[in-house]
Amino acid sequence: MSTNDCREFLRKVKNADQDIRSMAISDLLNHLNSPSASLSKEDGEQYTGALIELLLDAQSYVQNLATECLGQIFKFVDKNTTLTTVTSICSRVAQRTSADGASALSVALRVMVSRVAESTEDKSFVTKLAHPIVSALSNSKELPADVNIDLFAALSEVVENVGSLLAVDGGPADAIQELLLDYSTHSNPNLVRRAFAVLGKFVVHVTGERSENALNTIFQRYQNSTKESDTAVLLGVLVAIARQRPSCIKPVVSSIIDSELKTVNDCDTDLRVASLLAFETIVRHCPELASDRSSEIYAAAIKAAKYDPSYNYEDGDDDDMVSGSDGDDLEEEFGDEFDEDIYDDHDDTAWNIRTGGVRLLGTLAKSDLLSPVDAVTKIGSALIGGFKERVDVVRVEVLTTYTAILDTVKAQLGPEPEVTLTMKVENAAADAVVQQAPQAVSALLSSMKQYPKSTETKQLAFAVLSRIVSIRHSALDSLLTGVQPVVSSALTANDSAGALQMAATSIVRTNLKLDVLEFLRVFVTRSSIPDAADEFLFEIKDGIKSNVSSQTAQVPATTFSVAGEMLVLLRLAADTGSRDVSRYISWIQDMVALAISMANTNDLQLRVSVYDFIGTVLCQFGDLVDATIVDQSLSILTTWKNGTSNVLALIHALSVALSASTHLRRERIVTAVPSILEQIDPVLRQNEVKVYTSALGIVKSLSSYGDLATPEVNERIMLGVIGIIEKSPTSPPVVALQALASVCAQVSEGYIKQTASKLIRLLSVASVHDKPGSGALEQVYEAIGKSFPSIVEQWSSEILSTWKQSYEAFDKQRSAKNNDAILAQFPTSALANAAKSLLALFVGHYKAVGEVWSDEFLSGLLYAAPKSTTEIALTCLALRVLGYAAASGLLVQDQKMATQLYSFIELSNDDVRNEAAFALGSYVGYCSDLLPALFDNATASTGIGATSKMQAIKAALDLALATKRDVSIAEAMWTQITTYVQASEKPVSDVIAQILAIFVIAFPEVYIPQLASCIASSTTTPAKVSFITAFRTMLADKHFNSQCDVQVKLVLPIVLASISDADINVRRLTLLALYTLIQAKLELVEDVIPSIQPALFQQTVIDERVVREISMGPFKRKIDDGLEMRKVAYMCVQLLIRHMLPIVDGAALVDCVVRGIPDDPEVRAIVQHMVMETASTFPSNYVARLDDIGKSIKEVRDVKVHKAAVKQEVDKKEDSIKVAVSIAAKLQPLAKQAEADGGLFATMIADMNNPNNENLYQYYKACTESPSAAK
Repeated sequence: MSTNDCREFLRKVKNADQDIRSMAISDLLNHLNSPSASLSKEDGEQYTGALIELLLDAQSYVQNLATECLGQIFKFVDKNTTLTTVTSICSRVAQRTSADGASALSVALRVMVSRVAESTEDKSFVTKLAHPIVSALSNSKELPADVNIDLFAALSEVVENVGSLLAVDGGPADAIQELLLDYSTHSNPNLVRRAFAVLGKFVVHVTGERSENALNTIFQRYQNSTKESDTAVLLGVLVAIARQRPSCIKPVVSSIIDSELKTVNDCDTDLRVASLLAFETIVRHCPELASDRSSEIYAAAIKAAKYDPSYNYEDGDDDDMVSGSDGDDLEEEFGDEFDEDIYDDHDDTAWNIRTGGVRLLGTLAKSDLLSPVDAVTKIGSALIGGFKERVDVVRVEVLTTYTAILDTVKAQLGPEPEVTLTMKVENAAADAVVQQAPQAVSALLSSMKQYPKSTETKQLAFAVLSRIVSIRHSALDSLLTGVQPVVSSALTANDSAGALQMAATSIVRTNLKLDVLEFLRVFVTRSSIPDAADEFLFEIKDGIKSNVSSQTAQVPATTFSVAGEMLVLLRLAADTGSRDVSRYISWIQDMVALAISMANTNDLQLRVSVYDFIGTVLCQFGDLVDATIVDQSLSILTTWKNGTSNVLALIHALSVALSASTHLRRERIVTAVPSILEQIDPVLRQNEVKVYTSALGIVKSLSSYGDLATPEVNERIMLGVIGIIEKSPTSPPVVALQALASVCAQVSEGYIKQTASKLIRLLSVASVHDKPGSGALEQVYEAIGKSFPSIVEQWSSEILSTWKQSYEAFDKQRSAKNNDAILAQFPTSALANAAKSLLALFVGHYKAVGEVWSDEFLSGLLYAAPKSTTEIALTCLALRVLGYAAASGLLVQDQKMATQLYSFIELSNDDVRNEAAFALGSYVGYCSDLLPALFDNATASTGIGATSKMQAIKAALDLALATKRDVSIAEAMWTQITTYVQASEKPVSDVIAQILAIFVIAFPEVYIPQLASCIASSTTTPAKVSFITAFRTMLADKHFNSQCDVQVKLVLPIVLASISDADINVRRLTLLALYTLIQAKLELVEDVIPSIQPALFQQTVIDERVVREISMGPFKRKIDDGLEMRKVAYMCVQLLIRHMLPIVDGAALVDCVVRGIPDDPEVRAIVQHMVMETASTFPSNYVARLDDIGKSIKEVRDVKVHKAAVKQEVDKKEDSIKVAVSIAAKLQPLAKQAEADGGLFATMIADMNNPNNENLYQYYKACTESPSAAK
């Protein structure tokens, strides 16, 4: 907007006509909301001034528009204007002597501050907004409460968004705290409540001593409160603190529990609700502090859940809870439009208490305070009694909580029951659910009958039934007689009867029918159909069919999905001979007829479900349904049209129909193959990746029928597949290679020879670039070797040629004298793919000729003493092939082979030696009884092959332990290796640590404790170094899993004790392990940190014993061998500050800072960050050591640089001074607040403030004028 627009706005807003004023403000608001909005500095100031005046307009509509403009305009004006606006509004509020105008001003302030605090990136600016708000609150105590409540809301936004900065550099934290404490004694209870709410946020967001003082004030007021209403408010504040920052409230939790348990059952006011919420929060966030009182808390929850002075649930209602309620009555009730609440609950507190009790029970059930079995038997049983709760909100909470308990039991169940003790406990919980099922089902049926209009009750009931069945498929089999009428009634009811108007929980769906269908989906996900289940399915099948024509969104599609899964179960039962499913055939045919009639629907989701259902029918019952239906179904699935999404859905459904388990008659597939392949041919030439990838899957599925197609069709298909590979030759789709493997067996040898040059070129490129591990490339080569053995030599020659080219290019680059040598990387992927391809080619070849696999084809590739690049390349390839063959079990145990591999491992060429190590390791790993001898040989070797033999052992153990899981060899080798390490007085190979890590990753329960024991019992430094290195290697292993987590947590006190070891290298390695744990696995190490914290801080002390002096000509230089260890120690402390600040010892931390300032520049940089992050948290600790800090800073400043020093040394000196000055600038406000204006620190600050000290003065000025410059 231009300046003229601004002038016009100022003119209009002074107009007496309110419509003109409001239109002017609306125009401004529209501009502020437009993407291209902008304002000049001068216009912004004038607009904000005018808007403030408009807040006092006589018309509320004008006031509201002005408020919204102020909530937007801060984005277009500078910070000074924003601060001036907030200050002006606060000043005007304070100057008001009555409510006249103050309310509009306070509302505008709340809106503007809230948006500024949330969206402004410069959080230090937001702290400035606190000053005028505090001033306004201090001078407006006599104004109406709603005005002050708005001011408190604005202050709350500031505290919540920038609380950590309020205590920094003379911030307003003290003023805020003083103001809130002043208001805590106000005569207006609403303002008292608001003041304490903000004070609670102050505790959460303003860390350090002020936070502790504020918490103590709240807690003391809570303890001394004599009015229930005040106690409830204060307890609510403590609960809010506990939810956001549980660590700070732990010291008072026990007292809160004691106080509330004494009164929780004796009151029926909001205090009881607050007490229950407090218990819920404590159990969720501090369960260890509630463990001793858990039984009392449970009793209080039970009593609260039953609290209903207006109604007794035990009188005359037990008859409704009996299993096997009258199904006909239930069916009649289900669609009933009439319902009447006999009892009205006018007392909100009563049902709030019940809700609080139920939530507390749910939290107890999820905690570790109760076993899963107790959660079901105790809490579950109590909740079942509330299924008929008369207040909807409470009933929903009861059912939701019971559902959550079942979810917890389900989540804990493993795939293989009763494998471990934990699994037995979890299955005991499942058994308890099954035993409880009759009671639960009876109560659910009774509740649905009593509240027929409560759709959500019915939906939650089916959610409960779904979970019971998911825990144990047979749990409801004996109860299906009572459940079936309810299911049938829900399925056949009008669509509108199951519509949910508003859900109180996300557990349920938008319509009751969807929840019923979900229950059925879970019910049919089983492996057998007993008589009761068979009768149940037969009775409800027509209800399922009726929902195909439902007009409710998602219901028809979900119906077909559930019906498809039901077909899978029926066929499984038929195939295992446990069930005659012939009586379902007519229903199946009706369903598929409906599906066929809906195949052209415009609803894509429904169309996809229809296609999938048709595919499932063909797969499961293609041999039993009418031939006409089969023909119609195949016609639909093999007519690919109507766009990409439709074609994809059709291909997927056809894949289901043609899957390996299909019951579609072979002769019917045979007749369809030509037309299917005709459809695939053009699809393969499309550029839509998803489409042609899906089509390739069909090609793969039809591989066993490909011989039925004409040669021309198969050749076209193969050409299409080749075309897809050509689109991305360096990374062909895996499915394309798999399809190629399938189709190449169906074409003639003549065609293969005709396309050989193109195929060889493509597959050669793929051999170099294909990602190892897919296995698709090997499938192609094995198929070629098996189908066309006569051309194997041609293909193998091409593989060899391609690999030689890759290796020669690498060797040339490696031998270069420029940067290419640095960039040279061994072609690992190319070698792996070439070796796997060559192996697969000859595997297929030997299968084709009916011979046992042999390594004879490699004889010409292995050179006993390779010299030329070609000889080395071929030898490497042959050794890699031997390694893969050995790992696959193709090589028989042969002493001649072992001797040959040993000879290669002693050669001088590194590449050959590495491949020989892999081949020997794979060979010995498969023949693991050779491992002890290999280890003895390796440890006895001193020549060039010693390290390679260790690599061979690593490869062997990786195969024997990680892949084959050979427990017997693990025990023997662990003893042999650890004994060798323990006995060694010299450093052992680094590979040993990697080998030991294989053991602990493969069998963590066994070897992690043993590794820790080895660390603790080692008597030599080399041994301890090896074992700790193995521990660190394990932490970094990609296979490190939850089982490792459990064991590592148990042994950490033993392992981390080495932080205090006498050897500097052992301490460094242990600290590196600690650093990794804090950074990546904090939950494992947090319990042990308090005990090792003193030892950790001790490692930041310079150890003069490891500082040595060396002579460099006429000069002497000190070498600190402990520096690297100290850096790691400081890094660990820095991580503790960032992740576990509440438990950090402030005094020890400041000692660490004092030591670190004059230390190495890298240490000093870490210390700088530590000070920036902790100054506001430990102000008293820093103030107590200011003189020592000043001494350290002076030491840095006084370091002299030699006159002949190079620029690098001068720059390093300047950087050191900058860091020291930034630390001083950060701590200076603390010194000022503590009035510590004497001593060395004050002297250093005075020096920095002296313009005569030019550099110091400039650095200090930069830090104090821009706080971010100090960071």
